[in-house]
Amino acid sequence: MQDLLGLTRRWLLNQNRTRLKVCLFVAVALLTLASSEAARGVTIPINLGPPGTLATDTTISFSDLNGTSLVGQNLSVDFVFTSSEFVRLFTVTTDFSVSMTLQTSSSSFVGFLQGTGYLSDSLGNALEAPETLGSASSSNGSMSVALFSTVGRPLDFYDVHFDLTFPTNPAVVTEGQFRLLGNTGPFGIGPALPANIVPDTGSTAILLGLGFFGIILVTHCLDRNVRRHY
Repeated sequence: MQDLLGLTRRWLLNQNRTRLKVCLFVAVALLTLASSEAARGVTIPINLGPPGTLATDTTISFSDLNGTSLVGQNLSVDFVFTSSEFVRLFTVTTDFSVSMTLQTSSSSFVGFLQGTGYLSDSLGNALEAPETLGSASSSNGSMSVALFSTVGRPLDFYDVHFDLTFPTNPAVVTEGQFRLLGNTGPFGIGPALPANIVPDTGSTAILLGLGFFGIILVTHCLDRNVRRHY
């Protein structure tokens, strides 16, 4: 009888160990799957419109993140321009930002997006070190991040990369907007663009003023000479 009880106990112990191993295997598999999804990220194609355009403010809607839950997850997002187009920042484009706004299903504050970002060249290589993104959140359930690039001009970029951390909230994403904003001068949608646009330093106005002054001075001298002859 004691031998039977001992066998039963050992069998139950082995069963518990097997169940524990299965649970651990499932947990590891789920974590691996989640990690691979986060590493893969999301690529969002952006149509910039007609090439050869100069603009100071361009906003493009996208739906690729619709349905995304706010569960505190990390997510990488690449905005890639379609049709081999690119954005050219000129010397005059000193104050420039790239932003993303996500509207959620909530009608109140949902928390802040956080993260870093950078501009990329045609091969996907970073043109600058990752910059900390500016972050904002509104009482209407929207949240935004913005990259204020400080890389030298003139410059062409083909991709905008964001590494994001979402807040935790029951809401889900319902709409997205991608925005390019030049506060000090235009940016261009290439190809078919000028090589560069430089700021007006005021030298043209000074030269024009000196020219007018010279004309007035010469006219005055001629007038005095004419009066002397009469």
